[in-house]
Amino acid sequence: MALKALRKDGFYGWINMGVMFVFNIAVMLMIMAFGQFLPFWLQDFPAWSRPAITGAQMLSLILAGITAPMVGIYIMKWGAKRAIVFGNILSVAALVLLSFQTKIWHLYLGSGVILGMGMSIGGMLAMMTVINNWFITRRSIALAISMASLGLSGLVFSPLLMWLITSMGWRLTYRIIAAAVFVCCVLLPGLLIVNKPGDLGQIPDGQLPEKLNKEKPGGTSKNRPYTTPVDFTAKEALRTRSLWLLVIYGTLMFFAMNGLMINQIDFLRDVGISFSKASVAAGILSAVMAISSLGIGFLGLRFSMHSLAIGSMAIAIAGYIAILFAHSMPVVLTYSIFLGIGFGIQSIAMGNLFPNFFGVSEFPKIMGYTMPVTTIISSFGAPIASAIRQKSGTYIPSFQLSIALLVVALMCILFAKPPVHPSLKKTSSI
Repeated sequence: MALKALRKDGFYGWINMGVMFVFNIAVMLMIMAFGQFLPFWLQDFPAWSRPAITGAQMLSLILAGITAPMVGIYIMKWGAKRAIVFGNILSVAALVLLSFQTKIWHLYLGSGVILGMGMSIGGMLAMMTVINNWFITRRSIALAISMASLGLSGLVFSPLLMWLITSMGWRLTYRIIAAAVFVCCVLLPGLLIVNKPGDLGQIPDGQLPEKLNKEKPGGTSKNRPYTTPVDFTAKEALRTRSLWLLVIYGTLMFFAMNGLMINQIDFLRDVGISFSKASVAAGILSAVMAISSLGIGFLGLRFSMHSLAIGSMAIAIAGYIAILFAHSMPVVLTYSIFLGIGFGIQSIAMGNLFPNFFGVSEFPKIMGYTMPVTTIISSFGAPIASAIRQKSGTYIPSFQLSIALLVVALMCILFAKPPVHPSLKKTSSI
């Protein structure tokens, strides 16, 4: 099968997608580690405050935002494969360094600087570029399957990480994560990823069924949701109102997500939930994210991703309202399910709306130029939530803030309509 996929009449995109599925498992381990370790760092290093610790996470996102335009240009020039390998070599080095940390500046150097740079260069932008290069008609399902491992691994690895930390210590757990990242994010992509179909003489989506081949690229039939008939350059995309509405929508969504995901274990401990039950709740949230991501991938083949994104935002707001009353496991499970659905759908929607609205030709540049806004502002989500907890003794006011911001995000996605390419405007006016 692998040999057939390499032939000119084959399709290598599914192998790339499989590699990205495994890749995202290790990415999720890196994402989960910070929030899982936070309560243990508070115990081991009493002088470290919550805002000081989550400030390292904020620094990593700020650096990711600042470097995103250069990362986008790098990916367009050298390819996503090289970015993935190089970036995750940095990530492995950072994880090993963090396993030896004894001072808070070690945390800022390892997590804030080196890991932040590694995940910026070799993270989601590079992964989505690979998928977008290989899939157009089936992009929603390919992206959904490749990203489903983010949630599925949370179900398995959230309790496993907690078990490793409590039985072996967080230092050894960091080294185990480093080994997993090396295998899944350096070795496998380095050996197997192919950047573009043209590198093998193939075409995006491979040999589609005849019914799909008859669809025009800009078709809007119920069998083919909207994709722009003409790709935007980065300069053209940046001039559209739709792009900035999507940016605000994504920024506020990720701000709320960061505030919860990093502080969730600590919050659940505050309301009397044990470490084991808290890790199970985090795992369930991740699992529901995975299931909803897969569901939205299939639905995205037939229905408007824009409409699905609007619905998911309403579900996420309901989940945050439930958090305000989370003092028992049934309510915790309720908000985990609601937020899992909301976050899962939104993550796939964001990955599809940008290429659907603006095309894939300059996707790395477009995302690279907008990510500074999204990542820098959203990076304040976790430390602001921690600072509110430090001052008031509860995370509830931070969740109330998240609800207000998500309502604004809902308004933005409601009005983010597909833009018309400038060349089509000129044509229609003649």
